[in-house]
Amino acid sequence: MADPTAFYREVGQNVRRKREQLGLTQEALALQVALTRTSITNIEKGRQKLLLHTLVDIAHALSVDPALLLPAIIDGSKERLDGKNIYALWLNASLRAMLFLLLLYALSNLLWHWV
Repeated sequence: MADPTAFYREVGQNVRRKREQLGLTQEALALQVALTRTSITNIEKGRQKLLLHTLVDIAHALSVDPALLLPAIIDGSKERLDGKNIYALWLNASLRAMLFLLLLYALSNLLWHWV
C-alpha cells in the first residue's frame, strides 16, 4: 500500500457516502457501533484508523458488505469492487494457483524421471 493516509481517507469517504445515503446522522451510526460521534467524524475524515471488527460493525450498521467500504483498487486502477469483480479476482487467483501446481507437478515428474 503506497499511501496509508489516502487509504483511510477513502474508507472514511465510503462510510460517509453510505451513511448519508441511508439518512443516518453520525450520532446514530456511533450509537449502533458503540463509538462516539467524534470517532465517526474522525473515521470519515480518515484521521482515525479502524480495527477490522469495527469496520465490520460499521458495515453491518450500514447494511453493506465490508469490502464495499474499502478502497477500490485493482491492478493500480480505481475500479469499484462488486460481487462480479470479487468473483473474477478469486477465479483468476484460483486458476493461477492451479496452473502453478500443475507446473510444479510436471517439473517434479520430469526431474523424477531424469534421475
